[in-house]
Amino acid sequence: MRFLVLLWLMLLCGFASAGDVRVMSANDDSMITELAQNSSWLDLLHYHQIGVISPYESQIDDAAFFLSPLGQSDPKAELLATIVAFQTPYEGNDLNQAAQCLYPARLSWLKKQSLGIDFIEPECPEFQDWFNRINGESIYLVFPAAYLNSPSSMYGHTLLRVKKKGNDSPLLDYAVNYAANANPEDNSLVFSYKGLTGGYPGVVSVTPYYEKVKEYNFLESRDIWEYKLDFTQQEVNQFIRHVWEVRNTYIEYYFFSENCSYQLLAMLDASSDRLNTTRNFNYWAIPADTVRELKEAGVLLEVSYRPSVVAQMEHMLESLNDEQVREVKALVLHETLSLDGLSDFTEHEQAQILEVAYQYSRYLSAREKSTLAYLNNRSIRLLSLRSKYDATNVFTPVDTPQIRDDEGHKTQRIGVTFGETEGNTFGLLEYRPSYHDLLDAKGGYLEGAELSMFSGSLGVSEDNSLRIEEISFINIRSLAPSNALVTPKSWQINGSLIRDFVVDDALVFRLKGGAGMTEKVSNHLFTLLINGSASVGDQYQESYQQKYRLQFGPQLQWLYSGDTHRVMASYEYLDDVDQHAATLKVAKIEWSYLVDPDWQIRVKLEQQKQDSMKQNTSQVSLLHYF
Repeated sequence: MRFLVLLWLMLLCGFASAGDVRVMSANDDSMITELAQNSSWLDLLHYHQIGVISPYESQIDDAAFFLSPLGQSDPKAELLATIVAFQTPYEGNDLNQAAQCLYPARLSWLKKQSLGIDFIEPECPEFQDWFNRINGESIYLVFPAAYLNSPSSMYGHTLLRVKKKGNDSPLLDYAVNYAANANPEDNSLVFSYKGLTGGYPGVVSVTPYYEKVKEYNFLESRDIWEYKLDFTQQEVNQFIRHVWEVRNTYIEYYFFSENCSYQLLAMLDASSDRLNTTRNFNYWAIPADTVRELKEAGVLLEVSYRPSVVAQMEHMLESLNDEQVREVKALVLHETLSLDGLSDFTEHEQAQILEVAYQYSRYLSAREKSTLAYLNNRSIRLLSLRSKYDATNVFTPVDTPQIRDDEGHKTQRIGVTFGETEGNTFGLLEYRPSYHDLLDAKGGYLEGAELSMFSGSLGVSEDNSLRIEEISFINIRSLAPSNALVTPKSWQINGSLIRDFVVDDALVFRLKGGAGMTEKVSNHLFTLLINGSASVGDQYQESYQQKYRLQFGPQLQWLYSGDTHRVMASYEYLDDVDQHAATLKVAKIEWSYLVDPDWQIRVKLEQQKQDSMKQNTSQVSLLHYF
């Protein structure tokens, strides 16, 4: 390998005059070897260790990013090629294509390494113009909350905002984002499959920050947290240089590992000698966990909160009475705008009505399926009317949540359960790699949201035999409550291998989904869902003369949330939809108690009943979050 590296260096040197390039001597080889193992160099090239024989591989999958043909897996070869390129006069027509202009972060780092080399530094007009336009002063980590309606944002998302010098409006800053460059024609199943298997190229983009706020905060109604990073001006400049280097390359995108949050950490690592934040994310990179990693690294400073448009409307509605809400709906939903009803209210109440009506009209007009073509003009008209009133003290600011999205419970969970079913005792060992369920502590997570993938449990019977109890491939519940203006759909989907008591606890595959609505009263959520279930297994053949079972029916659920405990009760009624007239009824109640932020106790009572068959189960669990 050393011979190949030196051969490559000599070939490169052959294309430049001897006076232009200082060739590394044998005495320099150990220094270059050491420099190639420097963590900053490895970070700049996004190398990570993959084994013993070939210990490094760059996570950048675009061969054009490397100057050496060996560069994707050989840090030393890429370092030597870079040193030679930075000493070689560029002979092309477009000076912007010189290596120094394409890789300014590498050049800046190498100049500080005391190599005794005078690198050629040509004018780079395109890079310099772009760098001056960004004009970065500081960097903010931006954390939009989880969004269950998008597979790539179910766990949340992170991006970075570069604050411009002398700019007091964050919306006019630039956002640095890493995301999958997906085919817009791919459906959710194809999108999820490709996202899990690296089927999409991930790309770095730089856009005005207001576009991202509009997308996340307004169109998707997601709260946004912003964290200022403790970066020096030199580190900010190096980050901007590195963004320039990677902005036209691609990295295979993986939802769980090499995702938005992971790659942003990698870019921050490449910009600061102080950071090595990606080391703890070999398999999973949940956005909230990456925020915690930066907090542990000591680089998070002040935090700010930007509530979503729905959070703002819900806060405003708390100050409106029923008559005001009716007037808001009339102003927005009637095809012809009439202001006659406003005269029944005081000037302050009129200002409140017009403010909420304006926000509501904008919210509805942003919905893709809105059929109210007049809403854009209506929003402008309502804003004009609202501007005629005193804007002070119309509404108080939205309260910042007591627990931030990065301060909720940790996302991985293990647990042990002891229980009894019809006189038979059992034990369970469970593991959930991520993320949250309805009985977990609610602080820092979406209300009414549940999300986990690839979790499972092993059962231990009285005779100490071990068996798979359940493998859940995907489990999502979105039970967002309605308010006086917005009625989001509640829905759930679950795909798993699970034990079915009606066929002697055989392991079957079950796909279940449902839709409905949720209402909130104080700390209580009341949900009605209409579910459909399809179960597949050889064991159904004897009872159903077919290897599957299709069911359909309603489910009622109640969830109470306290500070340290939660209670959930549900009743489900499922009818067979084919010639078999069996009906399954499932009633259960569950209670959870938070011992401390990392430990929880749960109790569950459940009854499943079908015709003359019945199964009663009681169990207690101890769960640990880490």
